[in-house]
Amino acid sequence: MKIAFFWTWDFSKNILKWILEKSDIEVKLVVSQPDKPVWRKHILEPTQVKVLAQENNIKVLQPEILKNNTEFFDVLNKLELDFIVVVAYWKIVPKEVLESPKYWCINIHGSILPMYRWASPIQEAIKNGDKETWLTIMYMSKWMDEWDILAIEKVIVDKLDTTEDIFKKFELIGPDLLIHTLKWILDWTIEWKKQNDDMATFCRKISKEDWQIDFESESWECIFNKFRAYSVWPGIYSYFKDKKFDIEDCELIDFEWSEKAGKVLKLNKKQIWVVCNNKKLLLFKQVKLEWKKSMDILSFANGNKDFLEYNF
Repeated sequence: MKIAFFWTWDFSKNILKWILEKSDIEVKLVVSQPDKPVWRKHILEPTQVKVLAQENNIKVLQPEILKNNTEFFDVLNKLELDFIVVVAYWKIVPKEVLESPKYWCINIHGSILPMYRWASPIQEAIKNGDKETWLTIMYMSKWMDEWDILAIEKVIVDKLDTTEDIFKKFELIGPDLLIHTLKWILDWTIEWKKQNDDMATFCRKISKEDWQIDFESESWECIFNKFRAYSVWPGIYSYFKDKKFDIEDCELIDFEWSEKAGKVLKLNKKQIWVVCNNKKLLLFKQVKLEWKKSMDILSFANGNKDFLEYNF
C-alpha cells in the first residue's frame, strides 16, 4: 500500500512515526507546510513532520500554493499512490490532488461530523464544555468536511483536559483507526455513512478576539474552558494598565465571593484570584505581561504593587 501524507501538526508526526515503525504501509511522500520563521531572529524552523520524514529518507515537498501547481500534480501522479491522507494541513486541496490516488484521498478530523466542521474542532469542543469528542476518518471531496464518514471513534474529554491532552488521546487511537480503515477500503468491507447537512455546525479559524477574556461578561467556566482550549496556542489574555496580560496557567476555585467581577484579590500569602461574573474565583498561577518574561503570579504581584485590588 503506497501513501502520501499531507500533515503538519505534532499530532501528525506521532501518527506517522507509529505507522513507520509498526505497519507495512509504504510512505512515498510527505507534504508539509513551508518552514516558518520563529522568534525574533526569524530563523526558519521545519515542521516536526518534515524532520521525521527526512530522518526516514522519505521525500518531502512544501509547496506554497497547490492550486494550478502542475509540477506538484505531476509528482503525485508519478508516485502511483493508493491513498493520500490529510490531517491538519490548513490548505484547500484541489481536485487534481483529490483525484491523483488509485483509491481515495481521506481526511482525519477531530470531531463527530457534521458537528464542528472546518478549522478548529477540538478547541471548539473544549471551549463549549463538551464532555466527549470524536476522531473521524472521512472520504475527502472539494467540499470542506462534508463528504461520507468512513470510521469514527469516541474520546472522553475530562474536565481538566486541554487541546494538547486531546491530541495525545487521538495519538493513541489514530494509527489503528487509520490503518484499519485503509484495509477495510481495500477489502471493500467499509461501510460509509452520509452526513446530515441539516445538523452541521462550523468553527472558523481562531482569531485574536477569541482568546481575549472579559471577567465582567464571561463566567468562571467559560474563561477556564477558553484557557483549556487555547492553552497550546494562542493562550488567553486580558489587559493590565493597557498592556496585554497573558494568563499562562490558572485554576478554578469553587468558592463564591461578593466583590465586583474583575477584581484582583489576595486572600492569603500564597494565592491571588480574580472574581468572575458569577462570583466564582479564578486562581492565577503563571502570567506574562506584554514585552516581559513569564513569571509566577506572586513574583508578578511583588513587582507590580498596584496589581492587587486592580479591576480588569
